[in-house]
Amino acid sequence: MTNAHLRFGWLTYVKNTEKTTTSIKLHLDRFIGELLPDPPRQAKAHLISVVGGDTQISAISAAISMGDRFMIEGPEVPPTRACLERNAQCFKGSLQLRERKKPLRHLIGISEEFASGSLSANSGKTLLGASDKQFVWASIAHIYGIPGMPEWADWFAGELATHRAVGNALGIGCDPVIVKGTKEEFLDWLSWAVESGAVSIPAESGSIHWQSLSFRDLFRTANQVAGDGGSC
Repeated sequence: MTNAHLRFGWLTYVKNTEKTTTSIKLHLDRFIGELLPDPPRQAKAHLISVVGGDTQISAISAAISMGDRFMIEGPEVPPTRACLERNAQCFKGSLQLRERKKPLRHLIGISEEFASGSLSANSGKTLLGASDKQFVWASIAHIYGIPGMPEWADWFAGELATHRAVGNALGIGCDPVIVKGTKEEFLDWLSWAVESGAVSIPAESGSIHWQSLSFRDLFRTANQVAGDGGSC
């Protein structure tokens, strides 16, 4: 990946005890979170992805399990305090680079809400990891069990804009969005669209094939914007 470093951010963790001070700063390649209104520059983190050494990654994993806060920053994201809060899940892996004898360690942390999908069910808002209109429509249709076709993505994007039901989330290395609304509201929009002819139902019955999107597809736009050259 050319110029991938241009989209990386930083995660800084500082822990003070009576005898020692622990300070760790790691490369942050992905972050998704909700910016909180009060206090300022604090966020509810939903996904973090960092790389570093064994000791550093172990310390960050322990900090996540204790619900500690981090400082995150990146392209177009000023320093912001963030926390995954309780019951977050951690996944670890290794990255072997040709120029390094020892592999880098990779850690992904995911909030309980993002992992279980309960954010949608409990709050009337859905956090999605990308803003592509095809992905947004497919995700909402799947999460809420709404009948639909891939061709209706433009219509749904227009409805979200009309109702001011979509907003940007805090993201590094991706372009996450928050969609506001309930299943009942989305079905009301769809009912009106069918009656008015804004969307058309196919005359013949049969299977509907949705386009599959890979992680590379979802993150490609953000990669290209950050540095105008971070292509996959």
